[in-house]
Amino acid sequence: MSNHVLFTESSPNVGGQELQLMQQMRQLAKLGYQPVLACRPGTRVAAVAQQQGLQVLPVRFRNSVHLPSIAILRRWMATYRPRLAVCHSGHDSNNLAIAARLVRHRPFLLRSRTYQPGKASAWSYNQLVDATMLPSQYLRDALLRNPAIHADRLHVVYPGIDFERIDSDAHAALPAPVQQWLDEHPGPLMVQAAMLRGEKGHQTILQAMALLVARWPQLRYVIAGEGPELARLQSEITRLGLTQHVLLAGMVQPVAALLASADLVLMPSGYEPLGMSQIEALGLGIPVLASRTGGIPETITDGQTGCLLPPGDVPAWAHAIDEALQQPERMQRLAQAGCQDVRQRFSPHTNTTRLLALAGLAATAAKEP
Repeated sequence: MSNHVLFTESSPNVGGQELQLMQQMRQLAKLGYQPVLACRPGTRVAAVAQQQGLQVLPVRFRNSVHLPSIAILRRWMATYRPRLAVCHSGHDSNNLAIAARLVRHRPFLLRSRTYQPGKASAWSYNQLVDATMLPSQYLRDALLRNPAIHADRLHVVYPGIDFERIDSDAHAALPAPVQQWLDEHPGPLMVQAAMLRGEKGHQTILQAMALLVARWPQLRYVIAGEGPELARLQSEITRLGLTQHVLLAGMVQPVAALLASADLVLMPSGYEPLGMSQIEALGLGIPVLASRTGGIPETITDGQTGCLLPPGDVPAWAHAIDEALQQPERMQRLAQAGCQDVRQRFSPHTNTTRLLALAGLAATAAKEP
């Protein structure tokens, strides 16, 4: 077997999971492995991966049993004989699982599952892959409510945060349109970095802002991310009369530069198996308000390292934002405590070592003969 590691991703967009995948690839390369990402050509995922200097294998993943995709994956695995293959989304997981069973020396199949839409299929966890890594104990407990799922197939692997990279990125220049908007709209700045999906809670913050702008007329809210909720959010911003207060910034890279500019980083998700932007923000010493839901409480201790709030409770969020803006010194103390906490508990080395251990691989690759 070689030192190649195959990652697959059929999603076209880039969110926390995709960025984590790319970080794992960079970390594995440092350890002597040769990571390759199979993804759809022409997508945002492919573009960002290539910008980061990662090797990309174009695979279209048109559906869950896409014969041309299966053929490409089978041929690549037969040629390079990877020790490990890491999959994520439904289409790429299924195509990879089939392709891997068509080669003589199949790799260990490890699926990264960041959330569970609908009812969990025991077959997919027990038979499709060799193991599934989950970002939180919360999600593992939720999956094990299905007694048919084998507990020994589910493993909590907290995400690794490259704090050195974040520290460097925090000093980078923001995209010119974002910086221009900030310059033209001075005032307290709230930032949310998340894919534009309904469960991310953007609507909660927009409605809370509508209650706050009379008291905080210069309050700003920058939404960084891409996704299917864009048109709906644009409509809601207009309806609430917030066009001068809210910027839909799109994908901001590096996002750490935007987080570092914030007075508050928000994570108002209605559902979040763990979340990453709140960890990154705390790592930079930026105060965080987040939902008390899912795995988020595994990353924040309410009143000690940040503030946890009921998801979707607009008055509660408006009140908490108001208090946080009035008490910047208190919020900064919480953020500094949070910084020390997350830098101790989350690291790329810990994450990658755990990932390799699940496949029975060493934390440093042996040289190929």
